[in-house]
Amino acid sequence: MVDARRTLIHSSLIFFRLCVFSGVLCAGDSMTDDVGHVRILGENESGRAHLERDDTESQKDIGAIKPVSRLQPQPMLLPSPEAQPEVALPRTSAELSADLFGSRRPPLVRTRYRRPLTRSGTGRGLVRGVEARTRATTDTGSLLGKSPNILGIGLQRRTPIVTDPRIRGSRVGQLAASGSYWIPARIDLDTVLSKIDSRIIDDVVVIKGPYSARYGPGLQHVDVQLLGTPRYESGFERHQSTSVDFGTNGEQWYGRQDAWGGSDTWGYRVGYGHRTANDYDTGSGIGIPSSYKSRELNIALGADLSPASHIEFLYLRLDQTDVEYPGQAFDMDYLVTDGYELRYVLENQDVFDLLALDVWFNETRFKGNNLRSGKRRQFPLFNFFNFRAFTDVDAVSSGFRLALTWGEPDEASVTAGVDLRFLKQELDEFSSGRQGAALWEDANSPLPKSEWVNPGLFLEYAVPMTDRLTTTAGVRADLVFTDVVDPDAELAQLGTGTPQSSLADILGTDRWNRQFALWMAFLTAEYSLNDRWKLSAAFGHGERPPSLTELYVAQSFLFLLQNGQNTATGDPRLDPERSWQIDLAMQYDGPELRAGVNAYHAWIHDYITFENLNVFYGPPAGQPEQVSLKYVNTKLATLAGFELYGEYDLADFLTTFATLQYVEGRDHTRNGEFATQRAAPGSPSTRVYGLPRGFFSGIAGGKEEPLPNIVPLESRLGVRLHDPGEGRRWSVELAARIVDNQDRVASSLLETPTPGFTTWDVRGYWRVNDSLLLVAGVENFTDKNYREHLDYRSRSGLAVYQPGANFYFGSELTY
Repeated sequence: MVDARRTLIHSSLIFFRLCVFSGVLCAGDSMTDDVGHVRILGENESGRAHLERDDTESQKDIGAIKPVSRLQPQPMLLPSPEAQPEVALPRTSAELSADLFGSRRPPLVRTRYRRPLTRSGTGRGLVRGVEARTRATTDTGSLLGKSPNILGIGLQRRTPIVTDPRIRGSRVGQLAASGSYWIPARIDLDTVLSKIDSRIIDDVVVIKGPYSARYGPGLQHVDVQLLGTPRYESGFERHQSTSVDFGTNGEQWYGRQDAWGGSDTWGYRVGYGHRTANDYDTGSGIGIPSSYKSRELNIALGADLSPASHIEFLYLRLDQTDVEYPGQAFDMDYLVTDGYELRYVLENQDVFDLLALDVWFNETRFKGNNLRSGKRRQFPLFNFFNFRAFTDVDAVSSGFRLALTWGEPDEASVTAGVDLRFLKQELDEFSSGRQGAALWEDANSPLPKSEWVNPGLFLEYAVPMTDRLTTTAGVRADLVFTDVVDPDAELAQLGTGTPQSSLADILGTDRWNRQFALWMAFLTAEYSLNDRWKLSAAFGHGERPPSLTELYVAQSFLFLLQNGQNTATGDPRLDPERSWQIDLAMQYDGPELRAGVNAYHAWIHDYITFENLNVFYGPPAGQPEQVSLKYVNTKLATLAGFELYGEYDLADFLTTFATLQYVEGRDHTRNGEFATQRAAPGSPSTRVYGLPRGFFSGIAGGKEEPLPNIVPLESRLGVRLHDPGEGRRWSVELAARIVDNQDRVASSLLETPTPGFTTWDVRGYWRVNDSLLLVAGVENFTDKNYREHLDYRSRSGLAVYQPGANFYFGSELTY
C-alpha cells in the first residue's frame, strides 16, 4: 500500500502542476473572499444589506446553484425547486457583492432580519447549512469536518453526534449562535458545536484570527446563524417538510419534521429532530461503544412591528440520553440544553442607520457515570482500582449585545457597540475506589461553582479606499472578573487523597478572585488587481482570558490529550493569552480555474498549555497509564501554516477539486521558570523555581517542543459529476481525504506519533421534482481501519478507531 505521506506529496504536485500549467498560482475573490475566513456559497444570497436579508425559503428553496465566482471547491449544494434559469449566469465580483449587500430584493419571500455584517470579506466567511443534507452531518462540528470547503479546521470526533473543532490548532472555547454566547459545560464531553443540530443552521461564520471585534475576547470565533422566520409578500402561507435518514454503520436513524409560514409582517418556524444509533463498527469489525439518543426542538417567532422595527424570538432545546463516549472517562445519562434569544432591530433612523439588540440566556446540565460495561471494557484500569465515578454539571451563559451602525454598504460604515456576558459553571465529580491500601469514598474532584462577568466595548470601521482597495479596522476593550462562589466549607476536603486536600492546597493558592483588562485591534485590506486576481492581508492583536476550567478545576478526570485517563488541575494565577497574528493571501478566479493560497503566522505570549505533574505506571508491564496535568502559561508559542485550494472545470458537467492544509504549533519556552509539585495529603501544591517544567513527573523535555493536540498535514482530492443545467438537480462526488503522519508531538506530555491514512467517500443527491429530494452515499467505502491523531490511545494498546464503511440514505418531502 502506498504510504500516506508519499500519496499526499504526489497529489500536491499534481495540484501545483495544474496551477502552473494554467498560469496561476493563487485565486480570486469568491468562495474564500477573505484572509483567514472560509466562504461557502450555494444559496441565492440576495438581499444582504446591513441586516442581510436571505432570499430563500430555507426549507423549500434549497440553495439555487449559481456559478458565482468562487475560491474553494464548490460545495455539493442542492438546487432550488423554484430556481430561474435566467439568473444562473456567471457573475462578476461586483455583481456578487451587489447580491450580498442587498441591491436585489426577492420578489416573493424573504426571511427575518439577520446579524449585521461588515462589507469587507475579511473575517466574514459563510458555511451554508444546506450542505448538511448532502453530507449526512449531525452536529455543527460534523458539518465543518465533512465539508471539503473548510480549511484550517481540525476535529476531535468524540462521538458521532459530538464534535470538538480546532481552528488552526486552537480549541474553540466559545461560540456565538444567532447572537447568543455559548460555552461547553464540561470540556471533555459536550462542546460548543455539539449543542446545535446542523439541520437547523442557516450559515456558519468561521473566523480564524483576531479579525473581528464583535464576539468578545478571544483569538478565534465560530458564529452560527440558526434558521429564522420567513415573510411572504403575497400574504399568508404555510409549509412543511418531512425527512428521514438512515446510516448502516451503527443503525443510525434520523427523522425530522419542520413547519414554517407567516405573512408579509410576521413569520414562524417550528422543527423537531430525533436521532438514535447503536455502537458503530471499525474497519476491522470491532464494535465501539457509541450509542446515543438525541432529540432537538427549535422554535422561531418573528414580527415586523413597523417597516423599520423588527423583533425575533428563538428557542432551542436539546435533550440527549444514554450517550456513550468512547475514549472518555464518562458516558452521559442525560443532557438538557435550553437556549433563549430575543433580537430587536431598528433601522433607517435619523441618528443611526441600524440598531441591533441581542439578549440571550442558555443553560446546559447533565449527569454521567463510568459504570457501563462498554466503558469498563475500554478502561480496565477502572476495575483494577474499583474506580466508580459520577459527574453532575451545570453551565449558564446570559448577556446582551447592543450595536449601532452608521453608513451604507457601498460607502464608509462604522459600527459601535457594548456587550455583557455572565457565565456560571459548576462540575461535581464524585468517585470511590482504592489504590493499594488507600481507600476513598464519594470524594469530589470538582470545578467549584464559579462565575465570570465580562463587560466590553467594540468599534469597527469599513471603508472602500478606492474601487480596488477596501480596508476594515476594529478595536475592542474588555474587563473580565472571575471568582469561586462556593462556600469555603465545601472547598475544604476535595480530591481522592487520604486525607483529602483543600481547594487552596490543590491549586497552590487561595486567591480565587481575578480581574483581566484585555484589548484587541485589527486591520484588514483587500486589493483587486483586476477582475480575476486579488491580494489580501490581515494583521491583528487579540487576547483570551483563562476559562473557568483553566482557573479553578481541581483534579477532575478530564481526558484532554490522546493518551487519555488524564486528571486536570487549574491555576488561578494564569495570565491571559496575547496573540499577534498575520495572514497573507493571493487569489485567482478564472472562467475554468479557481485557486488560492493563504499563509499565516501567530505569535502567542503566555499561551496556556499543560505541565506534566505525575505519571502513573500501570499493569501489566508498567506502562504509562495516567498523566496528571496542570494548566500553565508558556512565555512564547507560535502557530504557523498555510492553506491551498483549487477547483478546475474539465467540462460543464465535470469538476475536479483539491485542498491542502498544514499547521505547526511550537512551544519555544517549554522549560519555563519553575516546576510544579502537585498537592499531596497534608502538603499543598508548590512552585519550585529554577527547575524545568514537568521536572517532578520524571519525563524529560527539551527547551522547545511541538504543542500538543496539533492535527497533521491534510489534503482532499475529488471529482464532482453534476447536472450541466443551470438548476443542477443532481450531483455525484467522489473524494479522498489524505492525512499525513504526525511526528511533531509533545513528548514531555507523552503524546505519541501517529501514522497517516486515506479514506474515500462517494456522495450524491437527486432533486426528483419540486417536492422530493433523495440523498445517498458511502463514507469510508474501502472500510479503512484508522484513527485520528486526537483519538484516544494508550501505551497498553487500547485505542479508539473511527467508523468503517457507512452506507447512508436520505429523503426529504416538502409540501
